[in-house]
Amino acid sequence: MTDPRHPAPHRVALHVGAPKSGTTFLQRALWKNRDELRAIGVGCPGDRARDMFVAAIEIRDAATSWGYDPEAIAGTWDRLCQDARAFPGVTVMSHELLSAGTPDQIARAYAGLEGVETHLVLTVRDLARQITSEWQERVKNGSAISFRKFQRGVVKQIEGGELTSLFWRYQHITGITDRWAAGLPSDRVHIVVAPQSGAAPDLLWHRFGQAIGFDAALLDPSTGVTNQTLGPAQVALLRRVNQALDHRIRQPRYGRVVKSYFAQQVLAGQQAPKPATPAALVEALRGVAEAVNKDVVERGYQVYGDLAELIPVPGVPGVVPPDRVAKRDELDAAAQAIADLLVDRAERRAKEPATDPVDDAAPLSRRVLGRLRRSLG
Repeated sequence: MTDPRHPAPHRVALHVGAPKSGTTFLQRALWKNRDELRAIGVGCPGDRARDMFVAAIEIRDAATSWGYDPEAIAGTWDRLCQDARAFPGVTVMSHELLSAGTPDQIARAYAGLEGVETHLVLTVRDLARQITSEWQERVKNGSAISFRKFQRGVVKQIEGGELTSLFWRYQHITGITDRWAAGLPSDRVHIVVAPQSGAAPDLLWHRFGQAIGFDAALLDPSTGVTNQTLGPAQVALLRRVNQALDHRIRQPRYGRVVKSYFAQQVLAGQQAPKPATPAALVEALRGVAEAVNKDVVERGYQVYGDLAELIPVPGVPGVVPPDRVAKRDELDAAAQAIADLLVDRAERRAKEPATDPVDDAAPLSRRVLGRLRRSLG
C-alpha cells in the first residue's frame, strides 16, 4: 500500500482490460478521486478522462473506426507517457481496448514507456458473464449480430483449440498476458479478479487498489453512474434499430446518440431480466477458465481475489438463449421506448422559447409503431 506520508516509487501501472470486467467503473472512480490520489502519489495522465480512450485507439490503429482523424490524434499516447515520466509516483494508464493489441501495437505502447518500471494490470471476470456482456456491448456499438451466431464463433474456437478471434483477444487471460507480459517478471503482472454477483459493490475497487498500491478504503468509488445491462427484449429491439439505421449514424455520434442516450438511458430504464447464458455454453467456458487458472498459478502472477471466482457457476438447464425473445415483449419494449422518447422531447420543448406548435410527433410515433408491428408479423 502507498503510505500517504511517503511518495510512491516511480512506476506505471498499465491496466489493459479486460472489457466488461469493471473497467469503466474503475476508470470513473480513478478520475473522480484524481486529486486525492495524486496527493498520495497515484496519478492519472492527461487533462480529461477521455484522453486514455483516444490514446488507446491511436495505439490500436482504430481511430477511423471510432470516427476520429488519425492525424488529429497522433501523439496522444506519447503525451500521456510523458505525463507518466514526469509524475514521481505511480501513474495508472487504463483502457480496456488495449487488451486485444497486436504484438506490433504493444511494442509501440511500451516504446513510449521505455526506461520506466512498468507493471501490467488485468481485471478479469467469469467468462459465462463475459460472453453475454461482450455480445451486448457489440450491439450497443452498432452491431446487429445474434447471440446464436456470436456464440457459435466462440465455441468453434474452443473446439478447435485456437482462441484467436476478437472475443478471445479481449477475454482470454493467457493470450493477453502472452502478448502484454512478454519480458515482464511475474511480480510485475497483476491479476485482479472481479467478484461474483452479490459481492460488496466496492470489493473490486479494493482489490484494484491493492494491485496498484493504494488504500482504496480511504476513497469513495461511487459516481452515481452505472454501466447498465439491457434485458433480452431491449437488446432485440436495439439490434432491429441498428439494422434500420443501416450505418446512417456513424461514430462518434452513434456513441453519443444511440449507445449513451437510447441504449443506456432509454432502454436501460425499462424493467427487464438480465440475459442468461445457456448451460451447454457455460460448460464449454468452464474448461477454458480452469486451464487459464492453472496458467496463472504456474506463471506466478500476483493475484488479488480468488481465482475460483473465475470458474463459471453451472448453468441452469433449459435457460432460454438471450436472443430468443417473444415478439410481444419486443413490441412492448418498442412502445415504451417511443413513449419515453416523446416524454423527453416534450420536456425539452417545454424549456424552449414558445413557437408555433407542430403536432406531428404522435402521428410519427404511430407510423413507427405500425411499421414495427408489421415487421414482427
